[in-house]
Amino acid sequence: MRTRTFTLYIAATPDRVWQALTDPEQTRRYYLGLAVESRWCPGAPIVFRTTQGPVPDALHGEIIHAIPGVQLIHNIYTGVGAQQEAHCWVTWDLAPVEPALTRAALTCDDLDPWPDPERDEAWSRIVSGLKTVLETGAPLPG
Repeated sequence: MRTRTFTLYIAATPDRVWQALTDPEQTRRYYLGLAVESRWCPGAPIVFRTTQGPVPDALHGEIIHAIPGVQLIHNIYTGVGAQQEAHCWVTWDLAPVEPALTRAALTCDDLDPWPDPERDEAWSRIVSGLKTVLETGAPLPG
């Protein structure tokens, strides 16, 4: 397993950051164009959708733990049925630092121990995009 943690400080309250993590209209603006949908409670499925529907390779997961404004843990799988393959565990930890300032840490526990620069770049763009959307209201260019 390979673990990476991305920590950033966002000029927003933990509740606003939580809303950005769990509202599909907001995730579409920073999560590589994907609407991330779930009921956001343990055991609930999580689905990643493009504007045309679910991601073609059946990217999906399950919510493991959710405390609004504090922590969200889910896994990510690809494939369906017997062809499912677990890719990673994703943990978002949110903590207030000052009024309207939140420390957000994204930890990705990849089950594949080998480096994947493309996946690392995607996670970096997601956390940078989250901060940019919350602080400026505009998505990252490109």
